[in-house]
Formats: sequence, structure tokens, C-alpha cells
Amino acid sequence: MKRRSFILGGAVALGVPQILRAQAAPYPGRPVRMVIPFAPGQGSDILARAIGQRLHAIWKQPVIVENRAGANGTIAVNEIVKSDGDGHTLLLTSNSPIVINPNLYQDLSYDVQRDLKPVLLMSTTPVGLMVNPKLPAGNIDELIALLKAEPGKYSYGSIGVGSTSHLAMETFKRATGVDAVHVPYRGSSLAMNDLISGTIQLMFDGLPSSLPLVKAGRIRSIAVSGSRPTDFLPDAPALGAIGIEGTPDGGWYGVLASSKVGDDIIGKLNEDLNTILREPDIKAQLTTLAMEPVQPMSPGEFGDFIQKQIGYWRDVTQSLGLYRTA
Repeated sequence: MKRRSFILGGAVALGVPQILRAQAAPYPGRPVRMVIPFAPGQGSDILARAIGQRLHAIWKQPVIVENRAGANGTIAVNEIVKSDGDGHTLLLTSNSPIVINPNLYQDLSYDVQRDLKPVLLMSTTPVGLMVNPKLPAGNIDELIALLKAEPGKYSYGSIGVGSTSHLAMETFKRATGVDAVHVPYRGSSLAMNDLISGTIQLMFDGLPSSLPLVKAGRIRSIAVSGSRPTDFLPDAPALGAIGIEGTPDGGWYGVLASSKVGDDIIGKLNEDLNTILREPDIKAQLTTLAMEPVQPMSPGEFGDFIQKQIGYWRDVTQSLGLYRTA
């Protein structure tokens, strides 16, 4: 019996260094999946591919960008919630699945505070009011007059019900008294194709996907959502600055992980991503993508930011009559 106990104890003792080595294994230890809630070509997808290349260089592990579009981001978020808590599956998302969905869907399958851990706010981006070039409206006053003259004749696109592009237009309609028919799409590129062709006539959209089309003359910018003008569209006034109040101040992009991921891994992710965002070439690339830099945040600061944003969008959805009642 003693012999058996000794052997067992020896086996355990021999196993301790192996356990310690496993615990101390560097992160990441295998390829990392970066899940995007929307179709290729949108801001979160563009940003993920730019950042993924730099993370690969730092980690010496591939970063695989996976698009999981659908249900205004809930499909992608659920992948993160159900993933292992080892930090090898991350979410790079725009704001709507994180701060708008909780205010819209009574049966939402995830709880942001319970199921997710904030890692880092990556950037913000303006949202522009875009129109088909053939629309007979050269500025915001002419657009409002056109929409008022024939209520319901014109259609606007969005990247889905409850998206920033959808709610920006709804707040614009409320502020100006105009009417237009909502046509939701599964991605910005699909909506932009129809805006170019004239199938829809106007749309609020994040500049990462729409600015190249503006520069190419395929669509036209009329204004910028919110109160702050942007150097990316110097001829487009900010709606709040010309008396049209209530439209949101653009969108943002951030990285989150499953709540099961340890704080040590969250801290490393935050540190590595902040390092990348300080690099001059990445700053230049973000500018090229029409994304605005932000002050570095800790995971806790990003969490506080998210909670404030949830409160802001609660007020917006409630004022539009879209706020969930339970």
C-alpha cells in the first residue's frame, strides 16, 4: 500500500511541472479566430484584416478573420459566448450588436455584461448621409424639401434593423418630418450596390465602406450624422451643427471576448492591441479607412464606455418607440 502511494505521489509530483508549464504556456498557443458580425467590406471587416496582419507578426500565430453575418450581429456574438474561455476566439464588432441590440430585442440570446468581456475600443468612425448621384437634391435643404414633397416615394437602405444606419435615418426622419421607406440589407456592400444603381435613393452609412464610393463619384455625400463635422467629408455639414438635432455621433469598433477568458489574457490582448494602434503605419491606415483614433483605454474603461453607450441608445430607441418593454 505504501509502495502504491509512493508511486502515485511520485506520478503527481512528476506531473506538477507539466501542469505549471501548461499554465505558463504563452498566449496565443494556436491560430486565433477573429469573428466579424457583418459581411465582408464593412468597417469591422476592413479593420479586422488590417489589425490581424499586425497581430500575426507579434504573436507568430495566424489570425483568421471569419464573417458571421446575420440577425444584426447576434449570430457572431453567440459564437463568442459559446466559445472556449482560452481567448482564441475574439469578436471585432461595430457598436450595434453590443449597445443597440440589448435595447431592441426582448429575447436577445446573450447578456453583454454577463457573457462578454471588453478588451479595447479600437476606433470611431463618422456616419454620412449618402444619396444616389442622380437624386435631384444637391444639399441637405433640397433633400428635405424633396422628401417632404413626395412622402414615401423614396427608399433608404440600412445594414439591418437596429443598426446605426437604420436608427440614424429614423432620428433624421423624426427631426425633419420627412418620410422614406426602409429597406434593410445584410451588409453595407449590398446596400451600396443598390444605392449606386438607384434601387434605393439614400442611406446613412459608415465612412469606411462609403467614402471610397464618394471619392469615385458613384454616390454623393449630403451631410454627416451627429454634431461633429469630419475632415473626411469637408463639404458635408454635421446635422447637429445646422439645427437638425438627435442623430447619433457616428459609430465605433471594439474587440471583446467571452466572459470565460481570464483577466491575464484580456490584459495581454489590450496591451498588444494598444501597441499596434500606436504604430504610425497603423494610424495612417486607419485614416485611409476613414476611422478616427481614440485615446487608449483599459478593459475596465472600455466596459464603462459600453455601459454609457447602452444608456444612450436606450434613450434613442425609447424616443423612437422601438424600446423593448421587458
